[in-house]
Amino acid sequence: MSANLLDIFTAHAGARELAAIESAFRPDRRKRARTQVHWPVLLLRERGADAINTVTQNLSSSGFYCFSSAPLTPGESVLCTLKLPAYDPKGDERTLALECTVLVMRAEAAADGFFGIAFRIEDYHLITSGTRTA
Repeated sequence: MSANLLDIFTAHAGARELAAIESAFRPDRRKRARTQVHWPVLLLRERGADAINTVTQNLSSSGFYCFSSAPLTPGESVLCTLKLPAYDPKGDERTLALECTVLVMRAEAAADGFFGIAFRIEDYHLITSGTRTA
């Protein structure tokens, strides 16, 4: 029997399962390693739309992925604030704010009316006590 195992499995799978299977066999084109972290992020669109509060699903030094309640368009520039945990035993701060300009790289429909959004970080500033540092 020379049937392809992937073909046999996908013949019985639905569209969502098929997409998950295909992505497992697709080479990863990312240049940076991703880390599974769940940090709060506030997205602010330039058109004055409502702010979107969400949480990162994964993060690298060049971008992050999260779910959004509102659709975003690939190529759209967005201002965001990432809240990072601070582990300074001498400091009172429990989080640090990283203000970023990000570019929407990919947007896809996800479950329950949410959208999976991949962002590339274009620029950032660390916000500490009302001041910005690069």
